[in-house]
Amino acid sequence: MKYFCGLLLGALCLVGVCAAGDQQNQNTLQEQRTSSSELDKQIDILAKQIISSLDAQKTRKIAVIEFTSLEGNVSGLGKYLAEELTTRLFRTGRFLIIERQLMKKMMEEQKLSATGLIDAKTASKFGQILGVDALTTGTIADLNTSVKINARLIAVETGSVFAVASVKVPMNKEVEILLGKNPGAADRSDVRRFDGTWDVIIACSPHEGALGYTYEFTSSVKDGVFHGQHGTDGIAPCLTLNGKINPDGSAVIRANGLTGNPKYSINNMNRNKPYSYHIDASFADSRGTGKRIQTRSCNLTFLKR
Repeated sequence: MKYFCGLLLGALCLVGVCAAGDQQNQNTLQEQRTSSSELDKQIDILAKQIISSLDAQKTRKIAVIEFTSLEGNVSGLGKYLAEELTTRLFRTGRFLIIERQLMKKMMEEQKLSATGLIDAKTASKFGQILGVDALTTGTIADLNTSVKINARLIAVETGSVFAVASVKVPMNKEVEILLGKNPGAADRSDVRRFDGTWDVIIACSPHEGALGYTYEFTSSVKDGVFHGQHGTDGIAPCLTLNGKINPDGSAVIRANGLTGNPKYSINNMNRNKPYSYHIDASFADSRGTGKRIQTRSCNLTFLKR
């Protein structure tokens, strides 16, 4: 029977391994915070652009209309943008903002649709009904990995656009939900989204006389099939990782190898001994994590190049 590649060398002390794990956890938490706050951050930037343009035109009476998709549909994100911009403009104390529920009621009475698809004719009619000088509206473009938000300010008297503003928001779970998507659903049917080159970092704690270690090497994914190798197949020490990534990003990866220096092996096993174990892994976009589920504690990080 041909044995596959083997055990990693290159040891680090336990403190080093723990420090690496702590840093990884901190980075993950930071990414989560960044993801959840990025939309509000970009709305703040958009609001500042709009406020600057309104001040320059000395415009004070404003109505904020729901943003639409490029096809003219209003999503939860379009409504959220209108609400948030209304709040931010009002807080400046410099503008008279038409309350959105009142605006909606007036539009319904006039049998008008208060959406972002406004032309010169409808802008003028809106202005007369609402008693405002300008309308703030815009569009949302779903770019798959991000969302481009384009706002425009329309002078009611002329129906012309007198200023524009725009921001780009990274696609994340929060944005997907507001767009009415099932987060990640658009990608789950195609495991090829994981295809490419991945860096693998393995950090194992000391166990039963074996020193702890960490190691980095390159792996590849093609058609959802994961393959990574350290060393040369059949020559100790070596290690091979193989597995299939499921459409939802979950994976069970099998590790096969030959031991190297006994001080890094459990119970100081002699060199050139075969071993194997499984890794429970999860992949999402350009990052993944994994955990050895047998014998000793090992954590894996996968980073797509």
